[in-house]
Amino acid sequence: MRLTNSDENWKTTATEVAGWKKHGMSGGQWIKAKVIEEFGGPTWGKVDEIHIPPRSVLVRKEFTIDKPIERARAYVTGLGAYVLHINGKRVGKDILTPGWTAYATRIQYQTYDVTTLLETGQNAIAGLLGNAWWSGGLGSNGNIIYKDGPLKLLLQLVIDYKDGSEETIVTDKSWTCHDAPILYNSLYHGETYDARLEQPGWDKAEFKGENWQPVSVFEPEQAKLVAQQGPTIQVTQELSPVSVTEKSPTVFVFDLGQNMVGWTRLKVQGPAGTKVILRFAEVLQPDGNIYTDNYRSARATDTYILKGEGVEIWEPHFTYRGFRFVEVSGHPGKPAKDAITGIVFHSAPEVTGHFACSNELINRIQHNITWGQRGNLHSVPTDCPQRDERLGWTGDAQIFAPTACFNMNMAGFFSKWMRDIIDCQSPDGAVHDVNPTIGLSGPASPAWGDAVVIIPWVVYQNYGDKRIIEESYEGMAKWVAYMQSKSKDYLYEREGYGDWVAVVPSPKKPIGAAYFYYSTALLAKMAAVIGKEDDAHKYKELAGKIAEAFNKRYLDQKTYQYEGATQSANLLPLAFGITPQELKGKVAANIADDVRARQTHLSTGFLGTAYLCPVLSENGFHDLAYASASQKTYPSWGYMAEKDATTIWELWNSDTEGPGMNSRNHFALGSVGRWFYEWLGGLRIDPQAPGFKQIIIAPKPVGDLTWAEVSLNSLYGPISSKWAIKDNGLTLALNIPANTSAEVYVPTLGKESPTISESGVKLIEAGKASSASMDIQFLRMEKDAAVFKVGAGGYAFTLK
Repeated sequence: MRLTNSDENWKTTATEVAGWKKHGMSGGQWIKAKVIEEFGGPTWGKVDEIHIPPRSVLVRKEFTIDKPIERARAYVTGLGAYVLHINGKRVGKDILTPGWTAYATRIQYQTYDVTTLLETGQNAIAGLLGNAWWSGGLGSNGNIIYKDGPLKLLLQLVIDYKDGSEETIVTDKSWTCHDAPILYNSLYHGETYDARLEQPGWDKAEFKGENWQPVSVFEPEQAKLVAQQGPTIQVTQELSPVSVTEKSPTVFVFDLGQNMVGWTRLKVQGPAGTKVILRFAEVLQPDGNIYTDNYRSARATDTYILKGEGVEIWEPHFTYRGFRFVEVSGHPGKPAKDAITGIVFHSAPEVTGHFACSNELINRIQHNITWGQRGNLHSVPTDCPQRDERLGWTGDAQIFAPTACFNMNMAGFFSKWMRDIIDCQSPDGAVHDVNPTIGLSGPASPAWGDAVVIIPWVVYQNYGDKRIIEESYEGMAKWVAYMQSKSKDYLYEREGYGDWVAVVPSPKKPIGAAYFYYSTALLAKMAAVIGKEDDAHKYKELAGKIAEAFNKRYLDQKTYQYEGATQSANLLPLAFGITPQELKGKVAANIADDVRARQTHLSTGFLGTAYLCPVLSENGFHDLAYASASQKTYPSWGYMAEKDATTIWELWNSDTEGPGMNSRNHFALGSVGRWFYEWLGGLRIDPQAPGFKQIIIAPKPVGDLTWAEVSLNSLYGPISSKWAIKDNGLTLALNIPANTSAEVYVPTLGKESPTISESGVKLIEAGKASSASMDIQFLRMEKDAAVFKVGAGGYAFTLK
């Protein structure tokens, strides 16, 4: 860590900025603390082909306070991860801090108000250090790591006294360290904890421990120290088992009823030295034992060694995994049902969205989507939470981003991750498939690398904040320039991963060419947003040439099929705006015909799935979109739900595929969630007024649905809409927040001469405008809706 900063690093909360600047810490020389490490060398290597990372350590320092405190702030970071204690109490609720970044370039620190934890007299500040992403072994072979240790801590505790003076306590050579009771810790493989090695009072004042040694001071590396960017990882829920099954006198399987991500709390009582082993799985084998083959080399095993002092309660510190089932072996006696509790944690953006409807299958799919999102937000958007991977795959994240932003406030999370992507970008402009980049260092696949452009656009559309565009602009432009440099006759035809895990594969070269267009067209729009008019014109012109070349090369002018004639092959150019306006209906009809030919089933993979239902609905095939979304047979989201899935699978047929690449918790195919919000619930972004400054409410009743509701806690306040069909009519209740307006499309359900009222006042009678309203402006009648403009407030429309 070379501890430098710049203006861009202080775009954080006002409290944090004020805290640093108050103490003269906004310049490059503010840091007084030293980076400390444990004594001796790392315990590192491989045993039985398993990576053995550094041993977890305890570090501590005592100091005296002899006058009243006004306030105190702790600024802290570490490599790999830390848990901070003051006077025997844990500081904050964050897990796996400082989080995962491109450590060679950028390291986060966290800021905590610790005023109430300090005492007059002797005090102790202490830390528990573990490996996490830094030295725990990443990648499927477990060898790829940033460093092999030792573990490090940097802390600066600034105390303001009531008399106006201040004192700074820092990490330096005065600290001491000792091996922790954690014998082993790894994100993939789990944690081993020997409670007999605990040192009671190690984090309190006047501790008299033995064999504590001085720490070493670490020579910093090149890296930028930055304030916490985006939400930290926190516990958001606890789950109790729904059942316990005895597999043998010493082996019990707990079912938590939900595929979750985090760890478990163990409650146990028994003799000292007893080993309780916890193993984890997403699914069971036919005989009821846990199935772990799809974890690949990740052992996901926790071991707790009892100290033998009454009831012992333990949770790990520096690991996590995805699981539903917990195998407990070695427990002294038959465990009670409350012996295991599931502790759910993830990066914790505010949950902002809600969708529900009268179709319980759709509700179950929405449940699976939201749990898949929660399970794959751990400092970066991961591809899976269980196997020996858990990397920041760009393609998965960009395709799911619009859905993610409806469910949660993802602005801070994605802004942080965009910095990771650009930190890892190659000098030639190429971005990489996973970020922070681990192992896969070549140019990213089409649709994967394009996350560097797509995600800033999605964030801007959902939150209306230009900063992510401004901060990412150079990186976005470099990626587009890279694709242009590798293109021929305006076609970027790198094959890459294609429409990953599609039921019917599509040709790969057109996918690369389509995304070259899409990124270029989006960059043109974003250039205009931040006032780069020359660039906007340049990229718009380039996008036009790409579209012309694409249609000339790939579109059959007789059949109106794009090369491959698959659902995805036709969906991408149509959704991206490549297809000429006059041919959109014909291309959409080809997609619809293919869906019908498959008995209303999709055939798409990661890429096409996001666009299937929206494109069908936009082009007059809303019934067909709903039929596909509510399917119960393979391949479909309903098929997963019918097979007892509680999250979205990586594969449409994860239940029949073998081990290897077969996660039961993958958010990419959950991208249909956006369609739930926008078409069934009817809440849409007005592209001319991003961030829901102007709202579109346009629900589309369909099929057997009798009601649907949607809400979003936008930056302007809560938006909500609920429609219901009753007695051959319809009600639409909605709330529009202050300082916004909305276009409201009241469905007419095919009625030729509808009557529409709002709060008892007739606005449309027999198909014609009836009464004027100060709050409601009638705009027009459309084929299946009456359109009104409304201001802030609550409204209750009725159709008869």
